Amino acid sequence: MKNRKNIRIFVIVFMVLFGLSWIYLSAVPVKIDDSTNLDLGSIFRSYYVNDQRIQWSGVEATFGVEAALSAEITKKIKNGKIEVLAEIFLNQPFDGNILVDEQRVRYLPNFEISACEIAQLYIGVSKGDFSIALGRGETVFGKNYSLPISNSYFAQPFIRTEAILRYETGLFLKYSPGIFDFALAVVNGGPQMDTNSSKAGIVRFGLKGKNWAVGVSAKAQDGIGSEQQKQYKNHAGMDLMLKTGRLLFSAEVIHDQYGFRKEFDEADIFWKRSLYYRDVFFEYETPVTGTGGYVNLQYEAPSWFIEVNFGQYYPEEIGYLFHDDPITRAIIKLRVRLAPRFFLYGMGLFENERVSEALFSGASPYAFLLGLKYNLD
Repeated sequence: MKNRKNIRIFVIVFMVLFGLSWIYLSAVPVKIDDSTNLDLGSIFRSYYVNDQRIQWSGVEATFGVEAALSAEITKKIKNGKIEVLAEIFLNQPFDGNILVDEQRVRYLPNFEISACEIAQLYIGVSKGDFSIALGRGETVFGKNYSLPISNSYFAQPFIRTEAILRYETGLFLKYSPGIFDFALAVVNGGPQMDTNSSKAGIVRFGLKGKNWAVGVSAKAQDGIGSEQQKQYKNHAGMDLMLKTGRLLFSAEVIHDQYGFRKEFDEADIFWKRSLYYRDVFFEYETPVTGTGGYVNLQYEAPSWFIEVNFGQYYPEEIGYLFHDDPITRAIIKLRVRLAPRFFLYGMGLFENERVSEALFSGASPYAFLLGLKYNLD
């Protein structure tokens, strides 16, 4: 018992010293040698969130804390550069005493949060307009300019939280000469390491200028998951961005394929489930389709920032009442600078009323968040 207590004390002391060292180094870039630099970054958030969409869960209203720590090593080589980037999320899990019964148990994985999560970790080489990277990084599908305000990424457009993955793991190639912007990736296709031998291909071709960008993207694979039961996760889309002064306008639209490849038993789904019934089966080896998109408007002043986002998604009507309703989502975000690097921020998310199962009765289609943020990027 005494040894365990000593171990806990050692871990706490180590984490405190590690955190203080990271904060100090985040403010001062480190020069390792004449050709190598180390740049550390950190973001700390404390917040209150109330998500009435999951009112039935018992975890819809909570205070929480989180952090994002990043480290980037750049080394100049002959005619090029080597880059190593690591971004780690520190998250606060829910208490273990979560309300679970016969109906809620199937959604329990949705509320299992890793205390430490690898967001990005890759090694890349670039030369001129060409770069290649291997590891886990931001997806090359489309372009999303919406402000991220949480590690969980929940306050984002519907197609970005439910269809397009935020990060992919694999091989990334980029080529950007002049106004052209080309990206190609061979990736696992799912959120983490793969559970089958199939790999996804992503391609994006775009044009860009100082204050504008436009592109078309596609992602194709025969399905993510085990070889016995796969889920489709394919889409094709278009993205647009225009900027003038302090105002930025962006938009994305996709045609989407999702759903199970084969019939399934409810008891066989032991991973995170879609609250929008996207993990459905329609016909053998036939994906369910949908079309959706959003428009996003941002205004950034010297001491404050506001974003308004509106989007809709139209799933294919397959005769499943809970699934077939179109989804409308509107998001408002506000950030106010209280001091250098110190911000007050808030968010409101609103959705349309839809037909729902008995478990979700009493839930309301809105969420809001209020928090403080300090960053040393």
